[in-house]
Amino acid sequence: MRLPLIAALAALVALPLRADPPRVVADITPVHALAAQVMEGLGQPGLLLTPGPSPHEAALKPSQARMLQEAGLVIWIGPELTPWLGPALDNLAPGGNRLALLDAPQTLRLPYRDLGADDHDHDHAGTDPHAWLDPRNG
Repeated sequence: MRLPLIAALAALVALPLRADPPRVVADITPVHALAAQVMEGLGQPGLLLTPGPSPHEAALKPSQARMLQEAGLVIWIGPELTPWLGPALDNLAPGGNRLALLDAPQTLRLPYRDLGADDHDHDHAGTDPHAWLDPRNG
């Protein structure tokens, strides 16, 4: 009687080892690169925004909305960089897991610095949303 019970428990304990990794989606290329390093050998994260248009004011395509709906985890900088993504996640994946990197306790939050190269129409008051540029955050 004990042997079948031990075998059943061993099988249950081993189940998580055979589970597929969650579908991970990163908001921007630098976050995607970091997530890919962490997931190496387990899977490949999806990339929500390709380089080019400003991430501050993106409009989701249907394929991107589907990517968010199917994600087990969305890793993003936070509303400081993509203010539209929080409401999109609330609507498309209300119970989904998300990790806002600027809110992580280990992230070094830097004050916004005007480097003169930022010529778009929005306010960067407070935290610098480009935190990945500091090697200590990578």
